Amino acid sequence: MNLIRVACLGLVLLGCQDEPPVAPTPPAPQEGVLAFVTVDNATAAVGQAVRVRVEVAVGSQQTFRVGSYTGRLRFNTARLAFRAENAINDGLRVANTQGAPQGEIRFAGAAPNGFATLVLYDGTFEVRQAGYASPSSLSLLMEELSAARSLANLHPQLRVQTQVFVRRQAN
Repeated sequence: MNLIRVACLGLVLLGCQDEPPVAPTPPAPQEGVLAFVTVDNATAAVGQAVRVRVEVAVGSQQTFRVGSYTGRLRFNTARLAFRAENAINDGLRVANTQGAPQGEIRFAGAAPNGFATLVLYDGTFEVRQAGYASPSSLSLLMEELSAARSLANLHPQLRVQTQVFVRRQAN
C-alpha cells in the first residue's frame, strides 16, 4: 500500500513540473550549425538581471566560418523585460529593439572573414516572473545564416535548438 502511495505522489509531482529543466550548453555538432539560446542564471529572482544570448556552434567537421546572419529573439514580456544590449566587438552587429515591448528583438551581423565570437546576440533582461528560462518564454528564429568569403547559404545545415541552456561564463 505504501508503495502505491509513493508512486502516486511521484506522479503528482511530475505532473506539477510545467517546464523542462535548463541544461548546460549543448555539445558542438559534428556537422552543420546548431543555434541556441543561453541564460547566465536560470534561477534569478524577480527584479534581478539576467543575460540572454543567442549562440551558434559550428560542426567540428566543418571548414567554414559564419559570415552573416539575421534572426529574431522572442520572449514572454510577462516573465522578462528588455533592459540593454551588450556590445560584442567582433564584426558588424546590429539589433532592432523597437519590438522589445511586444517581446521581439531582431538582430543581424556580418563579418567578411567570419566571426571569431559565435555569440550572435547578447542582451540584459530584468526578471518579472519565474519560468523565464523555458522554451515557452524564450524562442529563437534564425532567418539567414551564411558562410564567410564564399557566402554559401548555411540555412539548410542549421538546426535551431528549442531548449534554453545555461552559460555561466562569458565568451
